[in-house]
Amino acid sequence: MTEAAAEHADFYEDVARLNAVPLWSLAASTSPEPRVFEQPHVWRWSDLYPQLLRAAEVVEVGTEQAERRVLTFKNPGLPPMAVGATQTLVASLQILLPGETAPAHRHTYNALRFILSGSGCFTTVEGEAIPMNRGDLVLTPHWKWHDHAHDGQNEPMVWMDGLDFPFVLNLRSAFYEDYPGKESQAVTRRSGENVAQFGGGIVGQPWRRDGALFSPLLVYSWDAARGALQRLQDTTEADPWDGYMIEYLNTASGGHVLATMAAYLHLLPAGFRSRPQRRTPSSVFCVVSGSGFSVVAGQKLEWSERDIVALPGWSWHEHVVEKDTVLFRMSDVPMLEPFGLVREQRAERLPASQPEQQQVAAGAGG
Repeated sequence: MTEAAAEHADFYEDVARLNAVPLWSLAASTSPEPRVFEQPHVWRWSDLYPQLLRAAEVVEVGTEQAERRVLTFKNPGLPPMAVGATQTLVASLQILLPGETAPAHRHTYNALRFILSGSGCFTTVEGEAIPMNRGDLVLTPHWKWHDHAHDGQNEPMVWMDGLDFPFVLNLRSAFYEDYPGKESQAVTRRSGENVAQFGGGIVGQPWRRDGALFSPLLVYSWDAARGALQRLQDTTEADPWDGYMIEYLNTASGGHVLATMAAYLHLLPAGFRSRPQRRTPSSVFCVVSGSGFSVVAGQKLEWSERDIVALPGWSWHEHVVEKDTVLFRMSDVPMLEPFGLVREQRAERLPASQPEQQQVAAGAGG
C-alpha cells in the first residue's frame, strides 16, 4: 500500500470512530432515482391457506400463545430483522375459527381488513359490532379499540390485514394497549349505526366531521364497491394503465380512507393488458377474482384468486388478464403526498432504458 493509500484508509477509519461518514461515500445520496430494496413478490393462497389451517390446530387464539393467529408477510428484499410486504406496509393473513374470539386491543398504527373467505364473523370497533362479509373492507383506525369474534357454525374466517406498522415504527410512534382484562369490549352501539350515520355517500349528517384523518365509515360493503365498478364498465372506457378503478373514500373529507393508507378496487376487463407505469408509492394488491400475471421490474409474476402481490415503488409494471379480474389494492400514497414526494410515470411502452424488462414483457404472454 502506498503512503497516500494508507493515509486515505486511516482517514476513513478515524472518521468512523467518531460515528461520522463522508457524504461522498454514500451512493444513495446522489442517486438520480430512488433505490428500491423491496422485491416484487407473490404470496400464494394455495401455499398459505394450508399453513393457516395448521396454525389453527397448533396455536390457540386469545392466549399466551397468540392473541391473534396471523401469518405476516416478509418481503425477501428487506433486511433480516425487518417485516412487511414493502418498506412501509404490512400485509398478513388472519384466521379465526367458529366459536373463537380475539380479545380487544388498540394501537397507534392504522389497520384495514379485506375479507377473503368464510362467514359469521364480526369485528367490534369502538363499541359497534360490524359484520365481516367476503369482499368487505373494514377499517380499524389508529388508537381505536377493536376485537374479532366468530359466531358462525361451519368454516374458518380468513381476511387480509393491511397495516402501516413499519412506517409508524420508524417514526418511533408505535404504541399498543390491551383492553382491560384482555377481554372483548362491550357492544354499546346498535348494529348498522355506523353505516347509517356515515355511509350515505352524497348525503349525510353535516355535523359529523370528527375523524378527518380517517374515514368515520368503518365498513365498505363488497356489493356497493363491486356495483360501482360495474357501472363504470357499463358506461365508460377502461383506463389504459389502471383499468376501471375506484377509490374507497373518507366520507367526511373526500380523501383517503386512512391518514397513511389508501384503498382501491380495480376491474381489469377480459383481454386487458395495461400499459407500463411506475409510481413512487408502494402497493400491495389482492386478487379478488380472476387470474393473470404482472411484469414488475422485469419479473413475471403469475397470480390467481386470493393471491397477494407486493408492488414496490418506482418499479415499472404491467398487468395482463384473459378474463374479467378484480384486484383490491392498498397503497402508501398518503404517506408521501404531504411532502410532495408522489411521482408517476406512464408510458405507451417500456422505455428503451429498460431492455431487460422490455424483453421479459414482450415474451410474457407466450
